[in-house]
This record gives sequence, C-alpha cells and structure tokens, in this order.
Amino acid sequence: MSIIEIKPIGVVKTKHSDQEVSNSWPEGVEGVLEIFQEYSEGLRGLEGFSHLIVLAWLHKVSGDQRNVLKVKFRRFARMGIRLEELPEVGVFASDSPHRPNPIAISIVKLRKIEGNRVYVSRLDLYDGTPILDLRAYTPFYSLSDFRIPKWYRDLLKKTRK
Repeated sequence: MSIIEIKPIGVVKTKHSDQEVSNSWPEGVEGVLEIFQEYSEGLRGLEGFSHLIVLAWLHKVSGDQRNVLKVKFRRFARMGIRLEELPEVGVFASDSPHRPNPIAISIVKLRKIEGNRVYVSRLDLYDGTPILDLRAYTPFYSLSDFRIPKWYRDLLKKTRK
C-alpha cells in the first residue's frame, strides 16, 4: 500500500472554543478560512457562491481514535435521544470524527473574501484545523433522490417527538 501525502492549503481561525464549536451544531459558528498565500489565487471566482465545501484534517483525533470502526451516532444524543437507544454502526455509516482517516467534510456559508481570508458562518471545525481543500457548493452537489436506512429514519422520528 502506498502512502498518500497531503499538504494543507490553509487553516481554520475562530474565536470560539472547541466546546462552543461542538455545541453549536447544527447552526455552527463564524470563523475564517485562512488560505496560505501560495494558494490564494485559487480563490478567484469563489465570490458570489453562497456555500463552500471544506475538506479538513481533524488534527485533534488521537491515534487510538483512528482505530475506531464501530460507533454510536452521538449527534442524535444532542437531539435528545438517550445513548443506550442509539444503535452501534460502522464508522463509515456515521459522521464521527473518530475514523481511520479523520477527514472532515463541512458545508459552510460564505460571507465574504478579503485577500486570502474567507469569512464563513455555519462552521463546525475547531480553531487551528488544517484545511485540505475548498470547493464551491454548486447544484451538482444537491441531491433530491437520496435514501437513508430504516434505523436512521427511526432516529429522526424520535427527534421530532
């Protein structure tokens, strides 16, 4: 197996603590995606899009947490479902940060761009998180014909009660 080398293109800046960011879901917090100067030309044409897709490296995930393959979908616990009611699922069926390659996919709202600084809201990444890539959110990413499994639908129903 070959090793893949990825170089960050920037870093997340926010005044909010890790705990505030964690507790802010689904609204998120405001922050700045500071793109390293050598990549700043890559921001050309991004102004005018409402949202961005951010790929980031979850740098606070420990080595042990990278070995996790089964999780409980804890996001539902924040929505009022007791932990013991949550099914254990494979990590790839979840949005858990604890995974073999702790890569985050986040959709943020673009506020403005000033030089190499991209101001966003709906941010769910910690201060100092390395940014791997940015993409404009376009209609090609919008899906209307997706499916979710029964166990997930059941959890959604419980949160609506």
